[in-house]
Amino acid sequence: MGLRYCIRPATSVDVAFLATVLDESRDPWNGSEDVPIDRLLQTCACSAQIWAARDNRRHTHRAVGRGAHVGGSEVGHLWMLACEAFDDEPEELQELSRLVFGEMLGQFPRLENIIDSRKVRAIELLRAIGFAVEPAVPEPSADADLRLVWIDSDRLHCGGRASLLPN
Repeated sequence: MGLRYCIRPATSVDVAFLATVLDESRDPWNGSEDVPIDRLLQTCACSAQIWAARDNRRHTHRAVGRGAHVGGSEVGHLWMLACEAFDDEPEELQELSRLVFGEMLGQFPRLENIIDSRKVRAIELLRAIGFAVEPAVPEPSADADLRLVWIDSDRLHCGGRASLLPN
């Protein structure tokens, strides 16, 4: 059985669709005053790459991006957002993620992010893809324990490099 989703560079329509989903839920991602839709738009504006997974009805179910590197860094700072449609399809989500992260690793030797350890679903997904998940470290300013997650080409492709996404 083939994948039910296609991956393409994200458009403003993809971002607007995901923003609508976030706006409907209005579930704060943290205890701050930040509104999730505003954080998504700010993140997209600062991202050097954004990919979207769309179904055959052209509905966006996922976005993954990479922030621009700062100061000549060899590390890309990734982010991802998946709608609930992927909850029942973890294998497909993992395969799509490997494709996107493989493309990003063509630009940077390493991808990383810091994740709230309460985001168990995201951590398990990243671990299943091949990300290293470092031990949680308390962060009083975030009122949470945070984990560094990272991956490089060797972890993702066992030494090989593949790019299967359109440029």
